Amino acid sequence: MGGKKSPSTIETVLHDNVALQDLKTLVDAGCNEDELRSLMELIFWTDETWERLVKKDLRTFKKEIGQIRACANIIDRFNRSELVYHASIEIRDPMFVWLNESPSIAEQLRKYADSLDLLRVMFGPKRALRWHAWKAWIVAVVTEDTRAPYDRQVSSLIGAVTDDPEYGEKAHQTWRLDHSDLIEKMRQILLEHRRKRSLSVDPNLVS
Repeated sequence: MGGKKSPSTIETVLHDNVALQDLKTLVDAGCNEDELRSLMELIFWTDETWERLVKKDLRTFKKEIGQIRACANIIDRFNRSELVYHASIEIRDPMFVWLNESPSIAEQLRKYADSLDLLRVMFGPKRALRWHAWKAWIVAVVTEDTRAPYDRQVSSLIGAVTDDPEYGEKAHQTWRLDHSDLIEKMRQILLEHRRKRSLSVDPNLVS
């Protein structure tokens, strides 16, 4: 889905993909140009490959989650041993007595492994949550500012910055209709951000 692009690179990309006119059309219709450009520069944020998210491939990620659970099992076995029982219960050595407190190290490790597993299921390239959120934010800006979706122009901008010439008007329209709830959620967040920004600029607006 592309890497991070500087403002000058965004300009070049839009120019090379004949998308500058589409940007101008949206700006003329009422969109904030700086806001649109800033969103396009955030394309790097949509990279949800496992290498970017956890600096390893999915197979290694899953294997290491399993290793965390294996460590928890090892700790449990040590804690049930005569040696650790003697140190923590009978002698009450300060270095070991806390092992009987809840949650134990093993319990915390298993909870951590379960949490990582949940993130593995929720995120990643197959779910592409950031990708959908990024597109929804762009659509929210356009529809809020112009009261129209401008599918052709928006798909042109997205296709340009993602280097995806196959992402056309029809594909974008289908995506937009399928993700209307997410777009509305992003629109509400957009309005709240703008409200806070206006208050910070003009303190007299604070009631």
